[in-house]
Amino acid sequence: MRAVHHLAAAAALAVLGLACHREQPDTAAPAPATAPTGPSERFYGALAPYGTWIDDAAYGWVWLPSPAIVGADFFPYMTGGRWLYTDAGWMFDSNYSWGWAPFHYGRWAFDAGVGWMWVPGDVWGPAWVDWRWNDGYVGWAPLPPVVAGAREEPRSHWIVVAASDLTRPQLDGYIQPNARGQAVFAANATHPAAQPGWRSGPPEQFIAAATGHPEPPVHLPPPDTSRLVRSRVAGDTVEHTPVEPAPPPAATMFSHNPPEFPLHKLRPHTTHAEVFDAPPRPAGGSARGRHRGERWL
Repeated sequence: MRAVHHLAAAAALAVLGLACHREQPDTAAPAPATAPTGPSERFYGALAPYGTWIDDAAYGWVWLPSPAIVGADFFPYMTGGRWLYTDAGWMFDSNYSWGWAPFHYGRWAFDAGVGWMWVPGDVWGPAWVDWRWNDGYVGWAPLPPVVAGAREEPRSHWIVVAASDLTRPQLDGYIQPNARGQAVFAANATHPAAQPGWRSGPPEQFIAAATGHPEPPVHLPPPDTSRLVRSRVAGDTVEHTPVEPAPPPAATMFSHNPPEFPLHKLRPHTTHAEVFDAPPRPAGGSARGRHRGERWL
């Protein structure tokens, strides 16, 4: 039933987009209330050409990258980018022109009937993932969205690679089988403390011991938190450039989006396990427009 809900939402959004494409007089009525609002509205125009926006029953407006662009085996923080060591921890450096948004803002969730969904957020981070490392292996998982009133511990899908492979520009073909990847879930495995904010990941010494050479850190300055930024590596530093909001596209259904779901299938050798998320937000704190525990440390 959930997939049917998504299909109906996508179809409704397509109709909305096509209506917006027609010439409108200055006195045109405002867009229907079903249009994205909140954090989603800030990213809507920039990401629409590269995927599909749908109204999810649990998370609200979410974005799904087109499989024609990222592949049906897409995995966040693995596909289309590399891990970069900085003086503030590990950052995901995306190859996609639109990667500044879904790999540095918001959270990712996987639904078997739909695929990977990006839930927008408005706080920048080097990579919103949880980490484990142990016995020469490193594992990471996208931090899932926090659903108000959830009773279960947050869980997500993990990818594990040998520590010597973490800095490869393409990690396809280096993902460890589940039996070997369980090393990072052993009782003696190292993981970040459950504290607010993004996780810095394994120390440089752990990776250097596996590769045989140190990993010189790239300088990562704090970004401007008052606006969206595009982050890119320039020599030995990361530059943050302000991003101007993109106007809504003429239509929200593009030819490279197939009409059927799911758009992505879960990759082999992924492990479904708990993640260490942030502690609950203090009573009285505002929850609108951001996820629990997301802040610059």
